[in-house]
Amino acid sequence: MSRFAKLAATLIAFAVCLAAPSARAQDALRIAAVVNDEIISVYDLGARLRVALFSSRLEDTPENRRRLASPVLRALIDERLQLQEAKRLNIAASDEELTQAVARVESGNRMPPGGLKQLAEGLQVPYDVLLDQIRAQMLWIKVVGRLYGQRATPSAEDVQERLAQLRANLGRPEYDISEIFLPFDGSQSDAEVKTLADNLTAQLRAGAPFSGAARQFSRSATAARGGDLGWVPHGQLEPEVASTLATMAPGDISPPVRTEAGYTIFLLEGRRMQQADPTQTRLRLSQIKLPETGAGALSAADRAKVSDYVASSIRGCEAFDSYGKSLGAPGTGPLGTLKQGELPPALAAAVGDLPVGAPSAVTPVGGVPTILMVCDRTAPSALPSQEQIGQQLRGERLERSAERHLRDLRRLAIIDIRI
Repeated sequence: MSRFAKLAATLIAFAVCLAAPSARAQDALRIAAVVNDEIISVYDLGARLRVALFSSRLEDTPENRRRLASPVLRALIDERLQLQEAKRLNIAASDEELTQAVARVESGNRMPPGGLKQLAEGLQVPYDVLLDQIRAQMLWIKVVGRLYGQRATPSAEDVQERLAQLRANLGRPEYDISEIFLPFDGSQSDAEVKTLADNLTAQLRAGAPFSGAARQFSRSATAARGGDLGWVPHGQLEPEVASTLATMAPGDISPPVRTEAGYTIFLLEGRRMQQADPTQTRLRLSQIKLPETGAGALSAADRAKVSDYVASSIRGCEAFDSYGKSLGAPGTGPLGTLKQGELPPALAAAVGDLPVGAPSAVTPVGGVPTILMVCDRTAPSALPSQEQIGQQLRGERLERSAERHLRDLRRLAIIDIRI
């Protein structure tokens, strides 16, 4: 039996009424909520609940369905609001864009091509249930871009301020994290949100895919990309979040972290110190070959004399290259600029700590005794470029704008929840 068939079997108690055509028709007519005169049916809710149960690997019990019903319905309401706003602004997504988005979701969840459709069939839900969720996310990105894209561009002062913050964080940790945010929205008590967060945490620690759960349950703008926040410096984290992450190892799932807005579950994907990567150091190199055979071959005594002379008398690449040219050995001369991480191990070891303008000891390079010199060394910056910082700030502003705009749409909408 396939993975999806097994899953469908475990959900059979929940699916009985949906599997029968007459019951399905009845559920299609029963109203779960009305959003600005658009209906969300009980059948719509039931189908998304199946997807949510699969994504979180929660057992299909009446209690879990009851706990999930409110956040899943809220997510459906938000999607309707997003789709309505896209329609109001005459924003659409082409079939090609939707196909590409589906491919990204499948790839991100390690599904083969067509895997999303296979999932829908296994869960016995219409494929459109999954497509509608992806379509809403796509269109919402376009809506936010049109409304706030120009205003989201940071000023030069904003970039410099963030750069100063990052510079102050040098030598401190930064974290590669993903999140699932469960807000206090009035429809559930603090205890109910905490219970849902605890259940999700248990399933995530048991192996449920984080990105899938984030897409179904998280109410953050990061939900569309599986909760991915990327690398976040320690100094940009709220204190309670920073203290939690400090105790975690890569791959760990955090306990639910309570803030004023709700509970957040974090996946720590990586930790590093904010510092330069030495493998990205750029070295401008030159060399003097001391061949033992062939054209320009030198005797052992002559090689020793050259080596001693270079070590005692030659400093700087101009003198080094001039002397090497006088020897006439093939291959002698400038090597150009290379990244330290791209050098062969023996070559990297010979020049890694070599002062600029000082000759190395004789080192075999390609089987030929060689003297090397670092003409220039450019260490990489531990900080992102101003362009990268600008892009990050713009993304953060767009996400905040998206959250505010969706709150405004909720506030102005006529939403009638009937279950």
